[in-house]
Amino acid sequence: MQNPRKTTANASKAVVPVLLACSFAASFSESMMSISLPKLADEFSLTLSVANWVVVGYLVVAATSVTLAAFLLKRFGLRVVFFLGGGALALGSGLAMLAPSFPALFVCRLLQAVCTGLFFPTVTGVIMIVIPKESLGVHLAMNSGIIALGLAISPVASGFMLTYFGWRAMFFVPFVLAAVLLVAGFFLLHDVEPRKQVSADFTSAAFSLLGLGSLVYGLSEITHDLAPAACALGAAAVILTLFVHRQLASKAPLLNLRPFGHPRFTIGLLLVMVGMMISFSLSVLLPLYFEGALGHTAFFAGLLLLAPVLVNAICALAGGRLFDKRGAWPLLPLGFALSLAGLAGVCFFGETMQTGLVVAFCAVAYAGLGFATTPAKTTALDQLPPELYSHGAAINSTFVQIGSAIGPSLFVGVLSSDVLRGTAAGLSKADAYAAGFSHTLAIAIGIAAVGLVAAILFAYTLRRKA
Repeated sequence: MQNPRKTTANASKAVVPVLLACSFAASFSESMMSISLPKLADEFSLTLSVANWVVVGYLVVAATSVTLAAFLLKRFGLRVVFFLGGGALALGSGLAMLAPSFPALFVCRLLQAVCTGLFFPTVTGVIMIVIPKESLGVHLAMNSGIIALGLAISPVASGFMLTYFGWRAMFFVPFVLAAVLLVAGFFLLHDVEPRKQVSADFTSAAFSLLGLGSLVYGLSEITHDLAPAACALGAAAVILTLFVHRQLASKAPLLNLRPFGHPRFTIGLLLVMVGMMISFSLSVLLPLYFEGALGHTAFFAGLLLLAPVLVNAICALAGGRLFDKRGAWPLLPLGFALSLAGLAGVCFFGETMQTGLVVAFCAVAYAGLGFATTPAKTTALDQLPPELYSHGAAINSTFVQIGSAIGPSLFVGVLSSDVLRGTAAGLSKADAYAAGFSHTLAIAIGIAAVGLVAAILFAYTLRRKA
């Protein structure tokens, strides 16, 4: 098989649009259900924390799939990985439109999650192989922009379908996306490297899935039912410890943990996780607030969320450029400070139900996260020797999904508990949502404050050693 760098320019140009479309479909599918939680909770008589499993369960499976993507790409080639991911999205979306119950819908979401877990790392890896170095940065930035576009459009499109056609219709869009992708990929995609006889540790993958699932279950139910939640968190600690031990003892680990031997990489990665926890939590909490407290439709809630998410995408690109010129100091601390100020504004004006100010301060928070998260990721990877870059990137991709799952599981669990207690105490549903939203944002503010302190110390230390 030919080396992809020696293929014709036309072949490379044909592959890239399909890869970018894969990133769009994966990001659209990942964020499409955050707008639907109040409707699902009412439709199936669920608490918000249970309904939220269509979001956090997706992220757990995506995180596990990320760890398997490199093995599948090397062993079976790009076309097989593409059809696995696209097929999972098509099957999960198609079956979801027919799902008779919430458990069936949940299983369909888990199928969809395989698409995101396989596509995100595969697209990045293949672009780095196919595209010449002189234009690699442009294409990677384009991929990040496409992902951000999917995250921004998904709540609007899904909210429109939910408001006017019902929750089943939400899955029509990803189903069509998957069908178009599969047809285009059949004709345009080709394997980019020779296949290799590598093996994967599926026991580690099972540990990852069970450990992360137990962790997010415990966090989501900790304010509802303490005993089962504590048992789940204990089980998570045991299973994840076994996972770590197996990685350290294996000659070919599923996830190479050697980068954690570099403390600065670890701190940078924790900052990335804090940013993703807050960012993805806002994308889930804000629709709950707009719909539950303010009484807006899912479509209008998606429109309100559109501008802040686009601000995040723009600031992420600007943050990358500023980082190239100025480094981590003072960009990282300023980004976390801005996100902290934005969260404080959202918390304050959320309780008084002033929609315009909530959206404005949400945009401020998202801007800060845009300025902080991408530089934190780049700084973390810069702390590694070249031979660990690929392992560090794999860890980052996995922990981004983990952070995105931990935040919503904790925060929606708290909000759900507050709403139940508030309505039982005689509050209206809207007032209970507003009070719970502010309480939940107060916890997010505490986490962001810890992130700010860590960012100041981290960036200042790097500056002194520069």
